[in-house]
Amino acid sequence: MKNKTKLAGFCPVDSGQIMVIDPCYALMDEYDDMGSNYRTVCNSTTSGDGYGEFPLPRNGYNQSIGVATSSGYGDGRYPVFVDIDDHGRVVELRIAFDGIRHEDYQVMMNWEEEKGLI
Repeated sequence: MKNKTKLAGFCPVDSGQIMVIDPCYALMDEYDDMGSNYRTVCNSTTSGDGYGEFPLPRNGYNQSIGVATSSGYGDGRYPVFVDIDDHGRVVELRIAFDGIRHEDYQVMMNWEEEKGLI
C-alpha cells in the first residue's frame, strides 16, 4: 500500500538553519556566541556543505546527536510533511524549503482549508 502524506505543521526559522534532534537533547545553555551549543550547531550549517551532524558538548554529548542544515533561503516558515505507512508509523519526514512537490502542495492546501485558513 502507498504511504499517506500528511502536513505535520510549519517550522519557523529565525537563524537561517534548522535541526532534527531527539527532544531529550534540547539545548540547555543560554545563547552565547562563543563555545555554546548554538555555536556548535551553527558550525555544522555554515561550513562545508551547509549541513551535517553535530554534538552538544556543553550538555555532555561529545558524539553526533543530531543533524542541522541551512534553510537555503534564510528565515521563514517552512512546511513539514510526514509519510505514514499502513500501520500508522511515520516513515519519512520532509521539510520543504523551496519547490513543494505537487502532492505535498495538495496536502498543505487541504490542511489549511480544514483549519479555516483559506
